[in-house]
Amino acid sequence: MSGRAQFSARMLDRIAQTDSTFTRQGGSWVGKCLICGGPLRFDAATGEGADIEHIMPRSLGGSHDLRNLGVTHRRCNSEKGRNWDGGRRRRRDPERYQTMVERLLAERARRWREPQRDGRGNA
Repeated sequence: MSGRAQFSARMLDRIAQTDSTFTRQGGSWVGKCLICGGPLRFDAATGEGADIEHIMPRSLGGSHDLRNLGVTHRRCNSEKGRNWDGGRRRRRDPERYQTMVERLLAERARRWREPQRDGRGNA
């Protein structure tokens, strides 16, 4: 697995740990997509089966803070990125875009759970 893939897998694991809809079932995380709310299962070791959603995109000042990140279906993340974050629809209807971002941030906050700490104080 490449360095980027390992980073993504670790981030997906950390995000799932802080999302109350996700539970660990064997080698997988099972929960709900942040965007559509549909069922989502992904491999905990590789991240295969999910994408990381930057609710407020990095290109618009968003960060890698866990409260700005969610676990999504690939198609949901791709659709948001292509249709909204990329610009044309966002520029044409900025109020609708802002409403969508606020809804996703509120849903992420609603699902938030504090990460478990290991014996070394790490999340």
